[in-house]
Amino acid sequence: MVGLLVVLIISGCVAYQYLKGALVKAFATIIVTICASVVAFSYFEVLANVFVGRDLFVPWAQTLCFVLLFVLAFGILQTIVVKLTREPVDLGLWPERIGCVICGIFLGLILSGLLLTALAMAPLPNKYPYQRFDPTMPNAQKPDKSLFNADGFVTGWFSMISRGSFSGKRSFATLHPAFLDQVFLNRHKITDEISLITGSQAIELPKKKAAWPAPAGLKDSNGKPLPQKSGHTLTIVRVGMKKSAVKDAGRFTLSQLRLICKQKGYETRLTGKAKNIYPIGYLKMANQLQIKRLNDQIKIELADFDGPVKWVDFAFYVPNDFPPVLVEFKQNSIAQVPSPVTYEQAPPPVPFIPLAECAKEKAELQPISSAKVYGVELATGAKLLDGLELQISDPNKWQSVQTARSIKPAQFEEGKINYVRAELKIGKLAEEEEKEKEEEEVEEPRPGRPRGRRRFTPDDLAEVKRGIPGMLKPLEDYHLLSLKCNNPSTGITVKAGRLPVLVELSGLIHHPVGVIASTKVGDQVIYEVDYCSVTDDDMTGGLTIAEDGSVAQPFPDTIWLTEQARSISEFYVLYLVKSGRSAIITSVRPADSRLAAGFNKYQGFSIK
Repeated sequence: MVGLLVVLIISGCVAYQYLKGALVKAFATIIVTICASVVAFSYFEVLANVFVGRDLFVPWAQTLCFVLLFVLAFGILQTIVVKLTREPVDLGLWPERIGCVICGIFLGLILSGLLLTALAMAPLPNKYPYQRFDPTMPNAQKPDKSLFNADGFVTGWFSMISRGSFSGKRSFATLHPAFLDQVFLNRHKITDEISLITGSQAIELPKKKAAWPAPAGLKDSNGKPLPQKSGHTLTIVRVGMKKSAVKDAGRFTLSQLRLICKQKGYETRLTGKAKNIYPIGYLKMANQLQIKRLNDQIKIELADFDGPVKWVDFAFYVPNDFPPVLVEFKQNSIAQVPSPVTYEQAPPPVPFIPLAECAKEKAELQPISSAKVYGVELATGAKLLDGLELQISDPNKWQSVQTARSIKPAQFEEGKINYVRAELKIGKLAEEEEKEKEEEEVEEPRPGRPRGRRRFTPDDLAEVKRGIPGMLKPLEDYHLLSLKCNNPSTGITVKAGRLPVLVELSGLIHHPVGVIASTKVGDQVIYEVDYCSVTDDDMTGGLTIAEDGSVAQPFPDTIWLTEQARSISEFYVLYLVKSGRSAIITSVRPADSRLAAGFNKYQGFSIK
């Protein structure tokens, strides 16, 4: 369709100039068209910023301003040309005919190129005006071209004159190298409601130490070494997304973020020409790079911000002789890159996992075949201990199923849990009591008649927590998590060192603080809760919480599982994570394996 459009425009211009035009006027029209296009390319961004700042025509601002400036400039200049060429000039039959045809071809090529360029800046689906990049796997180095490369012809010669005699303090070839690639990649995911333009300046860079070489041991998210690219250096560039612009800038693709690099020795000036470099991913952890394709979406939400700016460390393969000078985001946000520093001078890395890619309540783990005990799923909040069917809402039942060793609301003294192993038995007793309660006819007491034994009411036991999750009230300012694990053997002691630990994005490791095992002995279902390894005659020990939220004294030396049980039905490991801050668990590290288990469908597990 684009090829047909280009042919129709060129044919129309040739026919008009051949039938109605004269060589001098046709040549003057080409000059006018070139001058009008120079005006449009030079000032469309300046004019568009006026409308963007007032929230007018934001997605279409640059396209409309480009067309408006061209039409106005063309109309004014063409009017002047018509008045200056009132007297006809005849150069002869064949010069006139051949000259008009040639002028018509060039005029049609320029006009079709300008039209395609304007459409490329518009918020249209990827296939309009034509599919420049592969929709599933875009490659910035392999663009497709339109017929006769009409749009490339127009943008190419303007970039050439902008860095030549018409260049000022900033050239178009430096600010927008490969301009067509920029605008096509910028709207590569427009169908997914990703904005092309930000309402205000959306990014910023640190004034110092914003770019540095990546560490040698950096690996991808699968733990594999990153491939080397000849003649290039993998460079980390820290980009800050402003919280005030998250509405327009919060959702984007890597194809909307580009690093502008200039030849060494000319990086202090924004004249001349430059290169576009697109990121390959960002730092997920200090030593791990999350690889992303250009069309992969990244979403930054308000919850991701700890301050006015969210810093993300992006990775680029930068040519050795082309240091970075600018970072451009979408169509109208730009920030200057300070001189790169060495790896030794680099600031501490800023790991990043978008909360949009994190589970909130429950997430399944990727299994590790080499580990004997590994997590099946991690849960918190409403999903905590979701697999356990225990639910007691009647305080009378709660009293009936307790034993001398049953758990009570947990108490913490000086950061230590001071309870030992406890058992809660639930079997026929609770079921029979429910049935008896339904069948029992309650007789109203008569005046003067001695009252029988009074039953408990919810008001009497308001402080008693119902169910195991309610009984496991964590330490103040901490969240309780449960990790469902493979069931260990029955009738053995499990050493604490063999239980898995949680690894946080910051590198902090969370050790277990307790376990819950459910089993059946005879007709009774038993839930065994272990807080620490102390015995009945040795009440020392417990759990110590350090100031940074880590476990200073790991929970048990051993965990006892009832010897009378035939099998363990459910086995959960409990953890405490400090609240009041954003915590993201990136993996679970089983004690029996050097490999860590990540999450299926998620990059992490968010606790807030």
